[in-house]
Amino acid sequence: MSDPSRPAWVRFLYLAGIVGGLGLAAASALTGGGASKAALPPGAVARVNGQVIARADLMRALKAVSAGKRKPLSEAGKAAILQRLIEEELLVQRALSQGLARSDPVLRASLANAVTRDVIARSRARPVSPVLLRDYYYRNKARFARPARVSIRAVYFPKAGAASRQAAFDKALAEGTSVQDLLAAFGQDTPPVPTGLMPPGKLKDYLGSAPVEALTGLETGQWSGWIEDGGGVWRLYLANRTRARTPDLQSIRAEVEAAFRDDRDDAALRAYLDRLKRKADVVYSTDAPR
Repeated sequence: MSDPSRPAWVRFLYLAGIVGGLGLAAASALTGGGASKAALPPGAVARVNGQVIARADLMRALKAVSAGKRKPLSEAGKAAILQRLIEEELLVQRALSQGLARSDPVLRASLANAVTRDVIARSRARPVSPVLLRDYYYRNKARFARPARVSIRAVYFPKAGAASRQAAFDKALAEGTSVQDLLAAFGQDTPPVPTGLMPPGKLKDYLGSAPVEALTGLETGQWSGWIEDGGGVWRLYLANRTRARTPDLQSIRAEVEAAFRDDRDDAALRAYLDRLKRKADVVYSTDAPR
């Protein structure tokens, strides 16, 4: 029976030990038993069928188990954790000997992802050359361009009864009525339109093509003429506009460096895969897609 007074991690290690024992028996059968008598290499805390368990791995496991505990681990507790690492290694060896790394889709994906992460981590650890970063920026300037953006206010009338409302709007505008008062008086049927700066292409999602195209020759602070579009008419006020521009490298250095690293990581992974393919003996069937 299990002892509920034992710490959870001890009970977990006990159960893992049972499973690990099965792996030990299988591994002994495969390897013929008998531990190597050769001295352990520096930095190793144990060796399992020739595979070294690093002392650093044990220290990480001890630190993880000790986190949040007031009392330090006992020697028995440390020994139990080392046994857990040994049992884990035995299970890994057994999984590999049974071909699970090839037949289990989850394990295959995990292994492929682990190698991918290792390649990218090595690429990410390389420093960024200021010269290469500058060249990258100039080659990809369009990528960092800021598009033109506009901020508008809008009034929309459905076609039914629009003529009289247009005349009333034109009269109020000619009398110098403010933008806010015009919107309040005539904007009851106007669909919600964002008032912040946004690219004209995005604004088309709210207004359609014809109203946005009418902004082309409009100056900031001006109302457009009436714009017919589908089932109604629009009148637009251009509140603000920013021109398309490309910031200088120093002002967006962090953004450029992040993009540079991402592209370099992708290139490193592609080069690694290409090297593996060149060294591999890959045979295709006659009907395989190529």
